[in-house]
Amino acid sequence: RGFANPHKMITSLPSVLGLSFENIDEKIQGLTARGFANPQKMITSLPAVFGLSFENIDEKIRGLTARGFTNPQKMITSLPAVLSLSFENIDEKIQGLTARGFANPQKMITSLPAVFGLSFDNIDRKIRCARRLGIDVYTYAAYTPVFCSMSVKNYVPIARYCRDHDVVVSPGRVGTIYSKGLYRQYL
Repeated sequence: RGFANPHKMITSLPSVLGLSFENIDEKIQGLTARGFANPQKMITSLPAVFGLSFENIDEKIRGLTARGFTNPQKMITSLPAVLSLSFENIDEKIQGLTARGFANPQKMITSLPAVFGLSFDNIDRKIRCARRLGIDVYTYAAYTPVFCSMSVKNYVPIARYCRDHDVVVSPGRVGTIYSKGLYRQYL
């Protein structure tokens, strides 16, 4: 049935063993019909998807679309836990990002749905640190994976690396320095 790691899936949700192959096939077919490119990957990431009705999944897709997300299936595939978020939490995140000056929070969240897992305190710290680096915060946030996944503790070492190597700070350069680990000597 195309599951890359069935052991992981069963370990996460042992009740998978109680599902018939007909139920599993129906879930895979239903998710595919709803535009999900890789339902097996999605189910492996969040086996609880087996417990969600198609009505609930359809409602989530419609609600995300109504909130300005252009490809909710892609977002859900990247982070299946989006299916378990309430629309109240989603609306709060969109409003909070908008209040912080982000022009297109939907695009930011679509790029990296893990933004849903960041607290506003964490986002505010990242904004302050990006400003200290002399980076336009909103340009920096366009590099969402770096903005979201990089720990604030790495900002100062990256700034020191840039200073010592005469590197002009930009989001792309910060991303490269971070991904290559060039800043680690300054930790």
